[in-house]
Amino acid sequence: MDIYENLQLHILKYIPDESNILYNFILTNKLYKHALEDRLNTVYWEKVEDIVEKQIADIMKQGSAFSGSLDLRNNQIDAKGCEILAPALEKMTALEGLELDVNLIDTDGCKYLAPFLAKMTGLRTLYLGENQIDAKACEQLAPSLAEMTALETLSLCCNKIDAKGCEHLAPALVKMTALEWLDLGYNQIDADGCKHLAPALAKMTALELLFLGNNLIGAKGCEYLAPVLPGMTELKSLWLDGNQIDANGKEIIQEAWRNAGKNQNHGLYL
Repeated sequence: MDIYENLQLHILKYIPDESNILYNFILTNKLYKHALEDRLNTVYWEKVEDIVEKQIADIMKQGSAFSGSLDLRNNQIDAKGCEILAPALEKMTALEGLELDVNLIDTDGCKYLAPFLAKMTGLRTLYLGENQIDAKACEQLAPSLAEMTALETLSLCCNKIDAKGCEHLAPALVKMTALEWLDLGYNQIDADGCKHLAPALAKMTALELLFLGNNLIGAKGCEYLAPVLPGMTELKSLWLDGNQIDANGKEIIQEAWRNAGKNQNHGLYL
């Protein structure tokens, strides 16, 4: 029997704080590796999904009492897991942070999450890096992101976001006026992607850190990004390394950075 597909029947009695159960269990018939290794000591088993569904029901009863940040990073949460998780999120009206990095969330997963994310208007941090988010997934997420006007940090790094994905995201980014930290690094964003993003970035006057490293931006992408830098008055760090930017492209960005009054020796990474 696969140790990571099942769970001992009485494992819950070893978890003292049931309000944090979602930190310890994976929602797709898998169990967080360390939680299992630390607590496994009997031969009684029950499907993880059955237990998790019971615990989510308890969390849903707590409603706004479940606050702070919910950390579900580095699990194997897929579309099924998102389907189970989404109704619980609706009840967590006091939640300020949601961390779903390093999972298996794709278009179908975003389809389940999106309607509930739209209601989480008080959320300040949202991490969706290292999943399987592509253009279609961005299309699912974008309307919800547009409603999250209090969001200060958004990470979509290490996904499959291309120019079409940027086209879907751009209208939502325009409305995220409180955003200070945006990570779109390690995707597939090329010059056309920058063309879609640039008008949105021009309106994101609160943005302090912008990560676009390790994409496909090139010199042409720099031509789209450079004109918006003077208007980004709060921007302190811009990461464009690993983007196949030649000497001409670097010169374009460096000149725009200087003209925007930025520190020439700090904050720009090419």
